[in-house]
Amino acid sequence: MHDLLRDRAAVELALPASTREVKVAGVRGFLFPVTSEAGDPYQLFVWFDGSGYQVKVVSPEVEGCDAHVCHLFPGARLCLGPGAGGGQATLEGAYAKSVLWANGFSVWRRTGTFPF
Repeated sequence: MHDLLRDRAAVELALPASTREVKVAGVRGFLFPVTSEAGDPYQLFVWFDGSGYQVKVVSPEVEGCDAHVCHLFPGARLCLGPGAGGGQATLEGAYAKSVLWANGFSVWRRTGTFPF
């Protein structure tokens, strides 16, 4: 069973201080900022979907990149892992992978090549 209190504790310890708990269309999760190494700002939303933690890009617009190349599912959801759902087992893991993704996407925007 999913433990919201555990998630709140993980957010407090591992995510940026400006992370906010929000509920969107009946889905409770956490909205957080990431700034890539190149200085690009991102707003991401992480939630537990019943089997794993998922992350969606809220901003900027990420259309135009081949989904396979840029590790994106439809609806701007990040592919964070090799499983069918593409999620992570922990909120901390989803956050860490989303930071790596933001850095990779920033490189792709400048070079046309996703670095990993």
